[in-house]
Amino acid sequence: MAPVDGGNVVAEKGSLAAKRAGLRRPIIRRVLTIAAGGVAIIALLAAFAACGGGGLGSMGDMGEMHRAMHGGGSLASQTPMVSDAPEVTIEIRDFDYFPRELTVAVGASLTWVNRDSAPHDATDEAGGWGTSMLSQGESATLTFDAPGAYRYLCTIHPDMKATLKVV
Repeated sequence: MAPVDGGNVVAEKGSLAAKRAGLRRPIIRRVLTIAAGGVAIIALLAAFAACGGGGLGSMGDMGEMHRAMHGGGSLASQTPMVSDAPEVTIEIRDFDYFPRELTVAVGASLTWVNRDSAPHDATDEAGGWGTSMLSQGESATLTFDAPGAYRYLCTIHPDMKATLKVV
């Protein structure tokens, strides 16, 4: 039997108070959990906005983010190059081709040299030609025996693009 204190059952009072306190704790925990989740969402949205995440279009600009992560490769304008030399070197550095726009004579041999720490290649968008995948310091040479206009890219970094005219 429960102890009696002046006609009141002490054990029942204590257990009722304990039950009420026990019910409050899960509610408080839920409120705190929801509040913490809200704060986390607000922090993520603020970070996204600070990184230029103004919309879904900017989320898709992975090439620019990739260039920024690897220290360069801006799409700053370059002066188009016209060469009548029988051999021309195209450097790959900072996730870009140098020169990015090149005109050569029929029969010219072009050598792509990778100066980046990341691997790259140069592949015709139409699939007509391509170099092998080049690690840092490696090169590949192709000879162009027919006139044509080509757009080429790096197959693993498709935002790296350049044009070649053979005249």
